[in-house]
This record gives sequence, C-alpha cells and structure tokens, in this order.
Amino acid sequence: MIHDTLANAKRYVGLHPRFAAAFAWAQEPGNLAKPDGRYALQGEALFVIVESGPTIAAQLKRFESHRRYIDIQINLKGPEIMEWMPRASLALFEDFKPDNDICFYQQPATIPTRLVVRPQEFAIFWPEDAHKPCCNPGDASVSYRKLVFKVAI
Repeated sequence: MIHDTLANAKRYVGLHPRFAAAFAWAQEPGNLAKPDGRYALQGEALFVIVESGPTIAAQLKRFESHRRYIDIQINLKGPEIMEWMPRASLALFEDFKPDNDICFYQQPATIPTRLVVRPQEFAIFWPEDAHKPCCNPGDASVSYRKLVFKVAI
C-alpha cells in the first residue's frame, strides 16, 4: 500500500507499466470534470471509475481486495478515510465470484491502519492489500469525489 500526494506521483510510475498513463489521465483538467462512470483507457488492462457520493461509517463497510487489478484511488473532493490491513490477516466473508474481481472480509478484531486521504492525495492497493475506502473522516458523512483506476496485474 502506498499513500502520497499527486505532486509526487512521478515517483511511482516505474512500479507498473500502466501507472504513467493513469497518473497522466488524472492530471488532465477535462478528465476531472467527466461525469460519474467507467472509462476505458487501455481496454480491460487499464480503466478508471469516476465516482462520487457520501462517505459511510467504517463499521458499516467491509474490507475488500482484488486479484486481477491494482487500485489507484485518487481523492478529488473529500476527505475520506481508507482503512487498510494485510489480506492474509483477515477472515473471508464473501469470496470472488467468477465474473467479478472483488471479495469481502469479516470485520477484524484488531484495529486497522486508517489513512486520511485528502483531495490531491492517492492510495495504491495491490491484491494483498485489503482496503475499506469511502469511510467517514469524522463523526458525520461528507461528500466525496474520486478516481479509481483499475490496473491489470
């Protein structure tokens, strides 16, 4: 898992051949104004989901992970809390379905790492990183807008 600011994104483009294209797309002002939805950048190898909505209390959400994709989650409006734990430390709640790249985990007994992800910050989650995005940054829900890049392994 990585958490940093978009100003430092160039430090991470060497970690995967598609990271440069994702970060370049995220820095185009016209792309940031696109309506919510899914946009193919390199077919199924790289796409982005533009999403917005209200954050939710962390206890009402489940940890998730993916096996075919790395997530780059870039906050545009928020902030939001993204919780993180190693996938190996969690008990499975709902396994991967054949047509979907997401599984969910039981609530852990241990306290997760909590990232406050503000606008112009991002987090990168690999398949071994269980994460719980879009959580309330305080006692109340806030409105968020973000980009979620799906980068094929």
